[in-house]
Amino acid sequence: MFMKTASTLAFAFVLSLLTSGIASVSAMNGLETSEVQLRATAPGMTATGGYLTIHNHMDKADRLVGVSADFAAKAEIHTMANENGVMKMRPLPDGIEIPAGGMVELAPGGMHLMLMGLKQTLEAGQMLEVELTFASGRTLRLPAHVKRPGDIGGGDMSGGHGHSHNHSHNHSHSQSGS
Repeated sequence: MFMKTASTLAFAFVLSLLTSGIASVSAMNGLETSEVQLRATAPGMTATGGYLTIHNHMDKADRLVGVSADFAAKAEIHTMANENGVMKMRPLPDGIEIPAGGMVELAPGGMHLMLMGLKQTLEAGQMLEVELTFASGRTLRLPAHVKRPGDIGGGDMSGGHGHSHNHSHNHSHSQSGS
């Protein structure tokens, strides 16, 4: 009885650390990530953003070159850029370099995962999964927590708290604000 209770408590503790973003979600071959956070969607929305921090503890740079998710028809790596006072979203077809001994933050208003052709409405509280592919051949399958836009952040993410922008997506749309 005591062993069953102790193991249940230990499991609950680890689960609470992972879902709160306190513990790293993945540490594989020198790459470590924060919790993946997905922006919840309203019914009928077909695209959303995904955010996380990636730490590279290796002595060689790597590059995030791909993303996929079973719940989206298409997934890309994007950035936001201010062009003449207008924020515009652009794909990063060459991915994002994760410098040796460094980190990269994917956050609202900057670099992010773009998930398009959603097969369902994403509701706050859902746990899904995304797969990240790196130039080195590493692949990370990570849990992804769906959150309300105002709840995106925490972990290593700074800024972007409460930032919300429309993710209805075509590569020529523009957005104001930051």
